[in-house]
Amino acid sequence: MTTTLYLLAAMVVGVCAATQAAMLASIGREKSAYEATWINMAAAITGIAVILVVRGLGGRSPLLAAPFDRFGLFVAVAIAAAVALAVSVRGLEPYYAITGFFALAYLLGIGYAAPKMGIALFLVGVTFGQLGGAVVYDHAGAFGNAVHSAGALRLVGLAVVLAGAVVVRFAD
Repeated sequence: MTTTLYLLAAMVVGVCAATQAAMLASIGREKSAYEATWINMAAAITGIAVILVVRGLGGRSPLLAAPFDRFGLFVAVAIAAAVALAVSVRGLEPYYAITGFFALAYLLGIGYAAPKMGIALFLVGVTFGQLGGAVVYDHAGAFGNAVHSAGALRLVGLAVVLAGAVVVRFAD
C-alpha cells in the first residue's frame, strides 16, 4: 500500500473519531459525560475482545503474557463486556452501542499504519479527517447536537489543515 493510501485511510480514521465525538456528545447530553465514557469503553472492550477471539479461532493467539495469551479468556471478556454494554445503553438509541468501535479504528490504525507512514503523517491525516467530519456533523447537528454552520472561515481552516497534510506528506 502506498503512503497516499495510508494517508487516505488515516483520514477515514479521523472521520471515525469525529463520529465517535458527536455520538459521545449526544450521550453526554442525555446522560452525562461519565456514562458516555463508560458506554464508549464497554463497546471498545467488547470490540477488541471479539477481534482477539476471531483471530484465536484462526490460530493466532494473542502475543500477550499469560493468562492473556489464550483467546478463550477473551470469549469471557467479550461476553461480559457485551452484557455490560447492552445494559448500559438502555434508554438510548441502540446505535450508541458502537461508539467504542470507532476508538478501535484509531488504536489499530496507529499500530498498523503509523509505523509504515510515520506518526506525523498519520496524525495529520487523522486530524484532517476528524476536523472535516466534525464540520459536517456540526453543520448538520448530527445526533441531536447543536447546529454550527460550516461557514467560510471554518472551511478556510479545514483547507489550511489539508494544506498541512500535503506539506507533511511530501516533506520526505
